Amino acid sequence: MLKLIGKGVSPGMAQGKAFVYKDALLRDSELYLIDDSQLDDEKKRIKKAIDDVSKCLTIDAEQIEGKIGKQSADIFRAQKAILQDSHVINEMNRTLETKMINAEQVVRTVFRLLARRFRDLDNEVLRERGDDIDDLSRRLLLSLAGIHAHSLEHLPANTVLVARRLLPSDTVFLSRSSTVGVLAEFAGPAAHAALLARELGIPCVGGIPDLLETVHTGEVVLVDGTMGAVVINPSRQALQKHNKAFEEVRKRRETMVCVNTVEGTSTVDGIEVSVMANVRSREDVELAMQCGADGIGLFRTEPFFLSTKHFPSDKAFAMFLRNSLEPARGRHIDVRLLDIGADKNPIYLHLPPEPDPFLGRRGVRVLREYPDLLAAQLRAILEVSQEFGIGVLIPMVTIESDVVHVVSWLKQFASEMGIRELPRIGAMIETPAAALSIASLKAHVDFFSIGSNDLTQYTMAAGRENPLVAKYFIDDHPAILRLIELVVRESGTTPVSICGELAGRVDVILKLLKTGIRSLSVAASLVPDVKFAIRGIENKKGRKS
Repeated sequence: MLKLIGKGVSPGMAQGKAFVYKDALLRDSELYLIDDSQLDDEKKRIKKAIDDVSKCLTIDAEQIEGKIGKQSADIFRAQKAILQDSHVINEMNRTLETKMINAEQVVRTVFRLLARRFRDLDNEVLRERGDDIDDLSRRLLLSLAGIHAHSLEHLPANTVLVARRLLPSDTVFLSRSSTVGVLAEFAGPAAHAALLARELGIPCVGGIPDLLETVHTGEVVLVDGTMGAVVINPSRQALQKHNKAFEEVRKRRETMVCVNTVEGTSTVDGIEVSVMANVRSREDVELAMQCGADGIGLFRTEPFFLSTKHFPSDKAFAMFLRNSLEPARGRHIDVRLLDIGADKNPIYLHLPPEPDPFLGRRGVRVLREYPDLLAAQLRAILEVSQEFGIGVLIPMVTIESDVVHVVSWLKQFASEMGIRELPRIGAMIETPAAALSIASLKAHVDFFSIGSNDLTQYTMAAGRENPLVAKYFIDDHPAILRLIELVVRESGTTPVSICGELAGRVDVILKLLKTGIRSLSVAASLVPDVKFAIRGIENKKGRKS
């Protein structure tokens, strides 16, 4: 039995079997020598992998050219040209014949050297080709392994996922039906892995050093996401103690859910507070309704776009929205437009690498650059808005023209579709610039939603995924609370809600109420806790917005 201590980033207790997840490029491929009789077979394996990847690149290029444009499609064509270049193929054959090693190691050797050559060039554009080489290497390795789906797509039930770091493109495949716990070496409270775990109600522990070298696939794992404790291969006594504590938590949770499904939530002194849910799927929406959420304050669209291998149509997106939102029909619903860029990049868009992606093209900035991507979403939302009273949230607003651009497009498509009544339009306040520009922004929107995770990241100059500056990521810092109070004051009669992780912290709710906030949107699993906390708060010095 081995005990590990980390940082609890998503509360709860779980028991399951470990699945250690590694990126294809970081995964250790078996190295073995071959003899002359195996040479032709390894050459055939490499050729088949090249053919498979080339076909995928062709499909991706055609899909993107039809939806986004030729310039974006040419990125995939350039990758295909590199892959089929005679010099590259000859180098792989030469390496195979001289070193007599297996195909996986040939790919690693040749493409690692090729990537290094590009990155050593003086030309910045050519240096960025190194990322394309890594992408090709990853595709070839997956093809050689016979993997044609993401390794997290079909996890068995009762899995405790173990990873060094989880990117949004990884987390879209997780579900509470298979994953009971998450352990991540690099995961602070605001990391995407922690955020998703809380939304799914999955216990998560982060900050465990050398995690992948310590835990092995198939081992029994006990997770306490509240205390940040992990037990590997527990003794019978440890297992019994865990199961007893788990049962007590389950009973207390069921009681709390029953009590807090009653509509309407107010403080001791009568301040009414709306408690809504952050969701990303029908499963999440169902849980939110079961937990007594007053509505959906943030519907994230990224999982839909990240989980598909090719550019989806507006009809497919509309169908996804209808199916996902059905359990909340008749309730308040706000849908956020696709918020990608930085560490969230759909494979079919192949956004060019940036030197500082978190200060680059994110959210609405990407949508302005890719008009077809924006158009597909707005048409789908307009169509669905005829059945659901939904609001549209514009992500990562910084300047007034960000909002004006989206609103003008929305009006244009509504006119073309014969829709007279527009959905409610909201702006995400995630940058200090937006928080300081409420006076000009409110002329174009119906409501504001404060995203405290990014607002903290940009105000405190501390990356939410960077464990080295975790002590600077203080989402209830006086600077953050002053910005929130400023947004509420400047908004006047325009409604303001807060949908970041700060909203789900019961120890901070009183501070938020004192800024004038009256609407919170939290992970669905946290709704009962937040409602319970609000009903015990006395806010005599607070004021209504």
